[in-house]
Amino acid sequence: KQWYQRRVRGRVRRKKKSGNRLSHSGNIYNCKKSNDIFLKELASELGIDPELQDITPSHNSPLSSLFCDPDKMKIWLVFIDSTEDAQDEMLTVSPEVESNSRYKKISKSIRSELENIPCKTIKQFEKDIYSVVSDMGYESVVVLSAATKTDRVAIVAISQYSRLKCTSHLPISAVEVELKRKRFTKPSVPLSELLLCH
Repeated sequence: KQWYQRRVRGRVRRKKKSGNRLSHSGNIYNCKKSNDIFLKELASELGIDPELQDITPSHNSPLSSLFCDPDKMKIWLVFIDSTEDAQDEMLTVSPEVESNSRYKKISKSIRSELENIPCKTIKQFEKDIYSVVSDMGYESVVVLSAATKTDRVAIVAISQYSRLKCTSHLPISAVEVELKRKRFTKPSVPLSELLLCH
């Protein structure tokens, strides 16, 4: 075996050449070696053959849990054997559930302010935003004038409810609404309608 020396930050580090690879005689090598010994001892205490088994716990993905659970597998088989229309119907969420989940996406501070805004104002901004956003392409931006706090809160609430990104620009009294998805899907229950029910 041959020995090589290399100067690293003022110290001499020795490396031993064995075959085609260099093995370090430093702390990292010793630490790895002691970890390997510890794991082999632990495996032998637990009665595990380290050469045949992986001693790390396995992770169950959602797909593997589908195949392991017979009840889930029955539901999956019914789903894949159904027609495309039946599958769409199974995946369709009721308008009430959808509107409630969208409403929860609105920040709490904006939700608390919504009580003070007339439904007529919200309805008008919905009409304006939806007419413009429906014609916009992917990653397009529209800037709306928000002269008052009420206007700004209404625009932000509608944007969050509709899953649009919005940014308020207070110095210029404007709100920037951005479409971050490839296609805009108008909510089945508009926010103005939902607020009448609350």
